[in-house]
Amino acid sequence: MITRLGMAGTTAARDEVLDRLRGSGRILVIALPVVRLLAGIAALVAVAAAGLGGYWLAAGPQAVQRLWTPSAETAPADAVVDMPELVVNLRRDTPSRFLKIGLSLSVAGRDRPRLEQAMPQLTDSLQEFLRNLDQDDLEGSAGLHRLRSEIKRRFNLILSDPAGRRDVVTDVLLRSLLTQ
Repeated sequence: MITRLGMAGTTAARDEVLDRLRGSGRILVIALPVVRLLAGIAALVAVAAAGLGGYWLAAGPQAVQRLWTPSAETAPADAVVDMPELVVNLRRDTPSRFLKIGLSLSVAGRDRPRLEQAMPQLTDSLQEFLRNLDQDDLEGSAGLHRLRSEIKRRFNLILSDPAGRRDVVTDVLLRSLLTQ
């Protein structure tokens, strides 16, 4: 035990603690942390195995095999296509009468020819949509988010393949937006 006797008391206490650890106590000091570490690793392996087993039951063995096989097909980089700037009339009951907008569309590289071919239909659809807006529809960040989302939805309806499994337009970027 450590007492206030000075150096002699401290060394005596230290010798007493070391004497206790020389026998079976030393083994416990080393073995217990190692056993706890191994138990933690075993628990982690059990949780990972249970998760993988659940995924295997839900998705099937082919899906589990795809987890470890590298994907041969890499997605091509997105291309950005600029649409011509448009000036449209807003609804009559709005204080701002005109809207000037410039858009860029982000599409997969393989879909760029299809987008450029359908540009007249996209422009027509965009003009029709924008002419039905008023100033309140463009207010704040929520209004701009709704504007982008609706344009993206409309363009993907025009450009989608018959199965409609994926979006052609991945993002709508506003280059300019001016109301007057």
